[in-house]
Amino acid sequence: MKRTEDSLMTLSEMAEYLQVAEKTVMRMINRKEIPAIKIGSQWRFSRSMVDDWIISNMQVVPRNDLAKLMEDSHDLVPLSRLVDTGSIIMNLKPGTRREVLAQLIRPLEAMEKITDSAAYLDILLAREEMMTTAIGPIAFPHARNPRENEGAEPQVIVGICREGTQFGSLDGSPTYLFMLPFTDSEIIHLRLMAKMAVLFKEEKNVRRVLEAKSGEHVVGVLISLEQQHRSE
Repeated sequence: MKRTEDSLMTLSEMAEYLQVAEKTVMRMINRKEIPAIKIGSQWRFSRSMVDDWIISNMQVVPRNDLAKLMEDSHDLVPLSRLVDTGSIIMNLKPGTRREVLAQLIRPLEAMEKITDSAAYLDILLAREEMMTTAIGPIAFPHARNPRENEGAEPQVIVGICREGTQFGSLDGSPTYLFMLPFTDSEIIHLRLMAKMAVLFKEEKNVRRVLEAKSGEHVVGVLISLEQQHRSE
């Protein structure tokens, strides 16, 4: 059943959505590791709330059940396979939010993944106005509702702004690395957000990408980070 962005999911639906056991979701609730609403005796969940929670907590999230979304048995979306040299901007120019986002969607235009660039830019800007996706040196701009990317093959756009640019980080610090997940699948979107939150919660991993000299090097760094995570 298709759901609107703000509709609520039951415990069983959320477990199916995350592709984990219901007891895993309950454990996450009890540890306050996932946003949930209790209505009477029943728990309800909002995809957009989970999405926002991942971003706002990415630097403090412990190695918990959310990280299990990245394990091999559930890893449907290796990040390194969704990034190629055509989706990497090595010299993103600093500017306003609109100017930065306009640069980030150019690879999507070139790949013909979006047909109305102005409309998609407005969608990304509206998301940033609701809640910034910038956390210190990294930002994850995206459409609040993945279904707005209807028919899109999964892709991740990477932008490196070596000078840094103000993108709305709550601590006022500049943002250097941008990763824009693009998919019409809510499950893939959530897993990508969880994966990027875990991989880049340590600034040293952000620096490794920023120090890359070429698009091929960026892809190599992402492969290395994913392999390192699996071995831990």
